[in-house]
Amino acid sequence: MKLGSCQQRSLLGYLTRAGLVTALVFLTACSSAAMPGKTAIAAPGGGWVSPLRADHALVGRIWESATGRFLSAAELTAQLETQRYVLLGEKHDNPDHHALQWQTVQAFKEQGAAPGLVWEMLPRGIDPRLQSVASRHFDNDEQLASYLEWDTRGWNWEAYRELVWGSYQLSLPMLAGNISRSEISALYAADAAGAPEVLGPEARERLLSDIDTSHCGMLPESQFSAMLRVQQGRDESMAGALASLSDVAQPAVLIAGNYHARHDLGVPNYLLAADAELQRSQISVVAFIEVVAGEERASDYLEESDSIASADYLWFTPAVSDKDYCAGLRGEAQ
Repeated sequence: MKLGSCQQRSLLGYLTRAGLVTALVFLTACSSAAMPGKTAIAAPGGGWVSPLRADHALVGRIWESATGRFLSAAELTAQLETQRYVLLGEKHDNPDHHALQWQTVQAFKEQGAAPGLVWEMLPRGIDPRLQSVASRHFDNDEQLASYLEWDTRGWNWEAYRELVWGSYQLSLPMLAGNISRSEISALYAADAAGAPEVLGPEARERLLSDIDTSHCGMLPESQFSAMLRVQQGRDESMAGALASLSDVAQPAVLIAGNYHARHDLGVPNYLLAADAELQRSQISVVAFIEVVAGEERASDYLEESDSIASADYLWFTPAVSDKDYCAGLRGEAQ
């Protein structure tokens, strides 16, 4: 597995909440200095909200991993709008990531594309409601949130309000992507020896290692395989939703955490496994990445497993917090 020269990942995920497994991914990286050039800054229309390192040299830059060059937001839109699948990976608690996701979806629509959205935040069982949203009238976004039972699923409505409400107002087709609580329980309790052999050996080892890291080293190793089955079950479900949506939308867009969106570890592999004619080049991954103090070379924020890069584009933003979540779980002083 190739990492940036001094790259470090701090992951907090697979937390148990009300007996359920939830994946929260916190990404950090480090690198040596290299200035990004003079490409226009691509910031949310309302300016940056996240408080840390808005003056970092990479903030607002969009880096293309295949060419090593920086793009404008308009250039990125032009490259993405004709793709079959576009995966917009986020850090869930970063408001700038959600603002840029919405900005990207709007740009697709403005350029004449017909995007649709798949949501990690909603289980597949709510699809009948999602599919009926466009034909229903809601006076405000709170009514829409109530109809989708958004707040009952542990996701902050305020973080996603603009993106969900805006997509409703544009009458975009939408599908849920995640598995249900009962499916999570079934996967966790399954007797299967391991998850489906969709990933390469290096990617599987990386996932198992990250399961340990994401639990701050406190999860019994006996539970690793079950956690892996749940993670891959989520990714397979989101891939299935994207494939269904692609019949009526181009591009079919996934809104999900960066880990699910990764080329090397996540949803793209299940799209490819289910469609022998699909090429990886028809899937674009945009990872919204929080910058790290003093680390200014974009390439060092990119990861790969089994010679597959994690993302096609990195879009850099300020950070929300430098909090050590593992220290918090252990009750250590911050």
